[in-house]
Amino acid sequence: MTIEIPEEDSTYMYNFIERIITEVGPRIPCSQPEAQAAEIIKTELADTCDEVKIEPFTCHPRAFLGWIKVDILLIVASMVSYFFLLPLNAIAGAILAFIPALIAIIIAWFEFFNYDEFVDRFFKEKPSQNVVGTLRPAEEVKRILIFSGHHDSALQFNLLRYLKHGYFIIIFLGVIILFLWLILTGLNLILTSVNVINRTIFDDWALRLLIIGSPALIGLWFFVSSDQMANTVPGAVDNLSAVAVVLGLGRYLNAHKEIIPPDTEIRLISFGCEEAGLRGAYRYVEAHLEELKQYDAVDINMDGVMSNKNIMIIEKEPTTRTTHSKEIAEKLKRAAEAVNIPAKGFGGGLMSLVASLSGGTDATAFSKAKVKAATLASMELRKFPYFYHQPSDRPDMIERGSLELALKILISYVEHEAG
Repeated sequence: MTIEIPEEDSTYMYNFIERIITEVGPRIPCSQPEAQAAEIIKTELADTCDEVKIEPFTCHPRAFLGWIKVDILLIVASMVSYFFLLPLNAIAGAILAFIPALIAIIIAWFEFFNYDEFVDRFFKEKPSQNVVGTLRPAEEVKRILIFSGHHDSALQFNLLRYLKHGYFIIIFLGVIILFLWLILTGLNLILTSVNVINRTIFDDWALRLLIIGSPALIGLWFFVSSDQMANTVPGAVDNLSAVAVVLGLGRYLNAHKEIIPPDTEIRLISFGCEEAGLRGAYRYVEAHLEELKQYDAVDINMDGVMSNKNIMIIEKEPTTRTTHSKEIAEKLKRAAEAVNIPAKGFGGGLMSLVASLSGGTDATAFSKAKVKAATLASMELRKFPYFYHQPSDRPDMIERGSLELALKILISYVEHEAG
């Protein structure tokens, strides 16, 4: 099967990315530039869709990474209690060392490893928006097919920008120290309570964790900066690349309506606040869940389209332990094979290790709600430390031809796998 992407459409996708970066610039969640980008996307979708609307919502954007400083303060409080209060009052010191460590783990688990809004209420609420374009079917709607990306860009990850590969050392060290400190303070509390403890051994291990963990705690304190200082990431790969493909798909389908199944409604969506914990996608699913389930909806999300070679169908996301639809993943693989594009699954080895702490994609919001979804990506792992969530995430990081390959897979899916 051969699908030809018109040169005009190809140029359009790359020009769109350049336009957003030039006219709007970095777009952290809930910022005015994020809203400005949404308006531009709405205008572009209006040329190809039967209906386009902006769906506003609110969230607490700084909570998603703001919890890191909360956890650091809790661990510091725990260590102070252990080293200074414990010698004065063993039981009180043990309790006040353990409780903050436990709270820190709970916050990390729910905020990052579940993407729940666990401490969000303690951070400022702000407005954001999703952009939704709809192509109506020729017949009565029986199913909904969604193609999505996100238009916000990330806050600058200072550790990645300045330490590169050292970022991974700090992150993994921080997580390890967090869990080891909880174990140490928990055992200390239990053994102190029954008055059976070798104080020297515990104090030696506590001191080791303090010495080893201090660089990680200091580094993580500066993980991101305040809003304006953090708003430096153009977000070409992550994730204007996906939005450009969504817009390109709209143009192609508008010109080839005959390939759309007559009973299938197509929705082209650009989510806001993905970089704030997938809040835009979660808000969309929550608002439309009844109809999404009624019409057997499917979401094919895209995130990080940059490579001609590393085309991946993401069926599992390690950070949030989310498993997407195997059925949709297989359909995407078949769609890729139909247009002679090699696509592989995501995971294994170093890739899974990095992915376990690199976050999730908007497809997670759908899969968590039992709506079929999967994510298409083409990220270059070896380039990850040099552009991801940094000012260098510019259009030159996207290989020419990568957007066209992603678009061909989506077109193939609509034509042969959407029914």
